[in-house]
Amino acid sequence: MHVSRGRRQALAQGAMGALALPLILVAPAAADPAAAGAMHVGVVEARSCANLGVTIPLDPGQAERARAMLPAGFALAAMPTMLVETSTCAGADVNGTEIGRFHLSEAALAVEPPRPIASPRLGEAVAENIYMISQLDTNELLSEFKSRLGYRSELVDITLDLGAPDQLGRLASATAGGELAPTAATAQLTPSLLPDGVRVPNPGIVYKLWTRDAQGRYVVTTNANMTIDRPAAGVGTVTAPEGTAVHRILGGDTATGVAFSGRAERFVNDTFVIPAG
Repeated sequence: MHVSRGRRQALAQGAMGALALPLILVAPAAADPAAAGAMHVGVVEARSCANLGVTIPLDPGQAERARAMLPAGFALAAMPTMLVETSTCAGADVNGTEIGRFHLSEAALAVEPPRPIASPRLGEAVAENIYMISQLDTNELLSEFKSRLGYRSELVDITLDLGAPDQLGRLASATAGGELAPTAATAQLTPSLLPDGVRVPNPGIVYKLWTRDAQGRYVVTTNANMTIDRPAAGVGTVTAPEGTAVHRILGGDTATGVAFSGRAERFVNDTFVIPAG
């Protein structure tokens, strides 16, 4: 589950910014993704997901190190950021196979879109393109699916504690182990900015998760959250051990950024492969 960079900035300004999000005009239905030469290779439909993320603005030195890690064909976004996000979902359908409760943790860099692509699920008003440093999982089927496509995935222990949603000074935390991108995140969040049970339709915010496979082809997953509820924002800190990709980019053990949290009753990930060249 993802919340857009623009949405995170609004949340950081307070409840009015967050609640203004539904007023964004929804764009017309997107064009067929196949028009970009993309081949649809899989779909994951998850349910009842909650998340904690921290978006870290990168200074010039960090941005230079981030650029050095990107494969050919990718360019860092004009406003460079790193995202570290952990989610828990009650279950999912992975290419027609049901799986139970699972956790995932992702580290990513904001990039310019290397190729045009559209979500087949949601008319697009705002697109957020991110290059995936890692996609860590607790479910073997999900991890194998991502690895086979070219994403850097690993089965690891992942924890997520969102604290008391209605408590002032709410504290939340997340951890992810393994070798690819182990991290720990802590955050002080606002109480939920919407009453319990109130769900806001997604006005057209689509995340696009990019990588390149062993054949040099672009691989992208369009992520469409159908509704958003219990949004919260605050300040968060990410910690990464020395020698890891996240640590190398940050240039130290810790970094602070905008924290966000929320829930999505349903989201759909469609994955495409785009020929190289």
